[in-house]
Amino acid sequence: MSTRFALSWWSAGPLGLLLLLAGCNNVFTPKFRVLVDAIAAPGLPVPAGGKSYRLLARKSTVTSQQAQVEVIKACVDAALAGKGMFEAPSGVPPDLFIEVGFGVAATPRVDAGSRETFLQLAARANASRGIDKGTGPELWDVRVAVLGVSGRMETAMPLLAAVAADHIGRDTKLETKIEVPQNAEVIGSVRAGAIRTLEGGATPRTPANAGAAVNPVRAD
Repeated sequence: MSTRFALSWWSAGPLGLLLLLAGCNNVFTPKFRVLVDAIAAPGLPVPAGGKSYRLLARKSTVTSQQAQVEVIKACVDAALAGKGMFEAPSGVPPDLFIEVGFGVAATPRVDAGSRETFLQLAARANASRGIDKGTGPELWDVRVAVLGVSGRMETAMPLLAAVAADHIGRDTKLETKIEVPQNAEVIGSVRAGAIRTLEGGATPRTPANAGAAVNPVRAD
């Protein structure tokens, strides 16, 4: 079951959560270590820009996670805009339906430093040209996670959204660990685009460097 990505909880200012990310850089940890697990349909061509989409949230996700959905959505929209994609206008069938999952994966005995904060994007084709629900075949599924996030999960979303967008349509075969520079330009672009949306309600604009990768370094 999915639900439109419009549900939200407002327990703190979403803009403030995004601004916290400006201080994430630390001279002792110059790179983020991100876990990536991506699959794609066999024979899927390299995803091209210009595709429209509609985001759907997993019902189990939004009912079990105390998250600020507007912040997460703004980050995902900004990251997808960086790949030349755009949210379909209301009432217009999108090319893709993208189901969004997010949260903190942990068990009671796992220490905070080992807990995964994750974001998952899974796309289906909209061959039937529906408005609110995707019934076509799954095209790709990307799950990205980072360990040991302190504070709310939203603070990791610019990073996770940027990495997820960069792995759309790829197949990593197995879960892969990569290192992403904390000063990667695309992370700043996602953060800035999300802040613009949260400040003014505007749809993120495609940045001039659309399609720029996070330039990860494979970790051992």
